[in-house]
Amino acid sequence: MPLPRLPGPDELCLHAHTAAGQIGPLSRRTLASKVASKEVAPDDHFWFEGLSDWLPVSAHPELVEALGEPASTAGPARAGESDDEHQERVFGSLVKESWNYLTEHAFAESVDEMLVGAVITSTLDAGFSLIDLSSDGQHHHLRFENFGDKERPRIIFRLTHLTPSLAMAKVLGQRASVIVGYGERVANAAAVVNAMKAEWKSGFIQNAEPGTVTVDGDLGTGYVYCQVDLYWKLDDYIKPDFSVEYPLLTSHVRAITHSLRKYLRGRFK
Repeated sequence: MPLPRLPGPDELCLHAHTAAGQIGPLSRRTLASKVASKEVAPDDHFWFEGLSDWLPVSAHPELVEALGEPASTAGPARAGESDDEHQERVFGSLVKESWNYLTEHAFAESVDEMLVGAVITSTLDAGFSLIDLSSDGQHHHLRFENFGDKERPRIIFRLTHLTPSLAMAKVLGQRASVIVGYGERVANAAAVVNAMKAEWKSGFIQNAEPGTVTVDGDLGTGYVYCQVDLYWKLDDYIKPDFSVEYPLLTSHVRAITHSLRKYLRGRFK
């Protein structure tokens, strides 16, 4: 299948993934200048709308011509290099590139599970115990309770990985929608929930935009929850080497629950 033609030389729609990180949108002219200045290497990857996946800069014929770069990712034969040595080097470069591609895909496919595991570990570190976990394959629901606190507070999460494909993740970064709720038992929970429903109908709470705190109740258990919608940049927590920044994530979980607890107690206790 032929590659799609490159955009015009000044259209700002190219994205490049380099050793220093993600850059873009760029024009073809700007990308060419960055290759010439060594900011972007011929074996770095680029993407624009129309490509099914990221490609090495040197893989697109039009871009190769525009950049004056040889088509081989390994480059031309070096001075004093025999044909056999050159072919071996090209082969080694292709194998290395294939492994890089496989590793990137493996990481992208693992982020969803790593997110769930990281949130569980960080919330346990914050003093809570996991009491329920369910998933429909897209949305992951977690429920925790602090049995060491006389108030028996609970934390609930709904985690949704928003960038499951490698191409999307390289453009936007790894992102997730995270709804966090903090709940405690409240006297007259039914009256509280009914009052909040009346408040919603009045238009006081329009919708759950990021940072907007909403309230819900579980009449069966007497818990009232404050919850907030957030969008997390997962690259801050989950690294390409599959490590997790647990201290940072735990500190963020603590900050969120602290603010929700303060809001809940300020309104209903």
